Amino acid sequence: MEKLKHALPRLLCLLAALALAPACILPACSQAAEADPAFPSRPLHFIVPYPPGGGNDLFARVVGQRIAENTGQAVIVENRPGAAGLIAGDYVARSAPDGYTFMVDQSSIATNPLIYKKTAFDVRHDLAPVIRAATLDNVILVSTASSIHSVKDLIEQARRQPGKLTYGSVGIGSSQHLAMELLSHQAGIKLLHVPYKGTAAAVTAVSSGEIQVFLISAATGQSYVKSGKVRAIATTGSKRSPIMPDVPTVKESGLPDYVNYNWLGIFAPAATPQPVVDRLNVLFAKAMADRKVKNTLDVQGWQLVGGTPQALRDTVDGEMRRYEQIVREQNIQIDQ
Repeated sequence: MEKLKHALPRLLCLLAALALAPACILPACSQAAEADPAFPSRPLHFIVPYPPGGGNDLFARVVGQRIAENTGQAVIVENRPGAAGLIAGDYVARSAPDGYTFMVDQSSIATNPLIYKKTAFDVRHDLAPVIRAATLDNVILVSTASSIHSVKDLIEQARRQPGKLTYGSVGIGSSQHLAMELLSHQAGIKLLHVPYKGTAAAVTAVSSGEIQVFLISAATGQSYVKSGKVRAIATTGSKRSPIMPDVPTVKESGLPDYVNYNWLGIFAPAATPQPVVDRLNVLFAKAMADRKVKNTLDVQGWQLVGGTPQALRDTVDGEMRRYEQIVREQNIQIDQ
C-alpha cells in the first residue's frame, strides 16, 4: 500500500503526459507531411474531364510527361468525361487531399454553378486552385457566301432584324453560348441561339447558311477557314491571335470592352495543404516553362500563362461575375 502511495504521483504524471502527447505529436507529423521535401514520392493522377484527343487532354499529356521527367514519378492521365466536367470535378473534390490527384479544366468550371440547378461540387468551395495553365482565343465564323464581313456588319444586321439572326453552339450553357450572349449584351442586340450536338454539325450549319454565325476555338476554326468552308470575321482575345494574325479582334471591330477566351486551370481537392498546393504550382510552372512543351502547345493555339494559386482563384471569380447577370437575364439553366 505504501509503495502504491509513492508510485501514484508518478503514474498520474505519466497519464497526463500521454494525454498531452497527441496534441504535441500529431501537428508535428502533419507539418512534416505538408513540407515533405520528397514530394512527389509516388505516381501522380492527372484527371481530364473530357475524352482523349481534345485540348484539355493534349495539355495534360504534354505537361504531365514533362512533370514525370522532372520528378522521376509517373503521371497517369485519367479521362473521366461527362456532364460538362461535373463528373471529373466531383471525383477530384472527393479524392485524398494529398497532392497526388489533381485536374485540368476549362472556363466552364466557373460558370457551371450558375447554370446547373444541382451540382455535386462547387469550384469555389470544393477545389483548391493550383495554377492558371493556358488561354485559347475563340474566332467568330460565317459562311463564305454571307454578307456579314465584320462584327460591325453583324451588329447592323441584327439591329435591323431583332431576334432573326441565328448563331450556333454545342449546347445550352456551353462556353460558346455564353460568349455569344456576352457579345449580344454588350452590342445591345438580340440573336437567336441554336444548339447543336457537336462542332461538326454546327460548322456544317454555318457553312450552308442554316445559321449565320458560329463561335469556335481559333485552333479548330483555323482548319475550317483554310478548307474554304467558312470565313473568320473576328477573334475574341484582348489582342490578335498568334495563329490568326490577319483577323481583327472583336475589340478592334467596335466593341472595345469585349474579351472572351477559353482558359485552362489546374485544381486539387479543397483540403490540400497550402505547402503541397505551392509545390504543385512549382512543378507545373517548371514544366510549362520548357521550350518543347511551349512549342507543342503554341501550334495548337494555347498561350501558356502560369501565376500563383490566388491568380487562378481571381480568374474563377472574375468569370463568374462576368456571366452572372447574363445567365440570370437570359434564364440560362440546366436541370440536373
